[in-house]
Amino acid sequence: MAGTAGKVLLTGANGFVAAHILAGLIERNYYIVGTVRSEKRSNEILTAHPSWKEYITFVYIPDMMAEGAYDEAFSVGPFDYIIHNASPLNFGATKFEEEIIDPAIKGTTGLLKAAHKKGGPTLKRFVLLGSAVAILNEEDDMSKPGAPYTEADWNPVTVQYALDHNSVVAAYNASKKLAEQSAWTYMTSHTPSFDLAVINPDIIIGPLLHHVPDAKSVNQTNTFVYNFLNGTFGDIEAIRFPFYHAVDVRDVARAHIEAMTRPAAANKRIILVSGVLSPQIIVNTIRKHFPKLADRVIEGHPEQLMPSGVDPTGWDTSRSKEVLGLEYISIEQSIVDTVGSLLELEGEWGDK
Repeated sequence: MAGTAGKVLLTGANGFVAAHILAGLIERNYYIVGTVRSEKRSNEILTAHPSWKEYITFVYIPDMMAEGAYDEAFSVGPFDYIIHNASPLNFGATKFEEEIIDPAIKGTTGLLKAAHKKGGPTLKRFVLLGSAVAILNEEDDMSKPGAPYTEADWNPVTVQYALDHNSVVAAYNASKKLAEQSAWTYMTSHTPSFDLAVINPDIIIGPLLHHVPDAKSVNQTNTFVYNFLNGTFGDIEAIRFPFYHAVDVRDVARAHIEAMTRPAAANKRIILVSGVLSPQIIVNTIRKHFPKLADRVIEGHPEQLMPSGVDPTGWDTSRSKEVLGLEYISIEQSIVDTVGSLLELEGEWGDK
């Protein structure tokens, strides 16, 4: 029988990370109620993965900031766990508060309020997809590493800083920090019967399981890799990343699922970082494993793994290993599997 392990509410179920969470939950025989914006999105999931149909029901939430947005979702409960995966990631945004910051905060607090009011006695844990950018220092000196970041750290970035510097990256960082802080504040102020765990990954790359109809639809974090294949990145000297550490999407999905049930994850922030990701590391890996792509991918400077003047602060990932039992997929393997997935998609796009 499908779904005997328990029932999970998963928001943003059609996304890059969510597709891997869905796959992992189904493999473990959970039943999922997934929220998406429209019936079109749910149909895309089931077209790509028809075998998932018996494990999932969809609820349509066009605006997660609307009053009572999650009421319908809880009407098909009760739930054992909630995984809140829906959050805006739009580096093309120009109205930072309206497009990035407010949706992140209100989407999180709105779901927490609904869970507290309607979750009932079966709801054990709320797992929030946070981000490492809520932890790192916005103004950190990239030229020299400091003490490794831990879960005790918070990014000092503010909304005003993002606005003053007209920085979409700072706005995104602020949105993740403030959304997470709002969650912890809610838990402290209202003491619901369920507890909270927050997963804080850095750049997430990896194979794509969700619906990707064309090259423009590749999720933004995987463009760190895809931009070397599509000609966007042509000069290694000109390329700078906002962050220089990453983690595989399969590890992120696994972390969410482990965090649902492991007692030690209760009321914890958990950093997820596999290793360093730089433009040259991506280039070297592609050219090593995909020699036929040499004419598509710049060579750069193979011996110089990091851009000049970049030596970023590292991360203490001991909690993820001790609490969740994670053994990380290597960055090299992540890049290889990402490229393989993108090439497969290119074949599908070319057939259309």
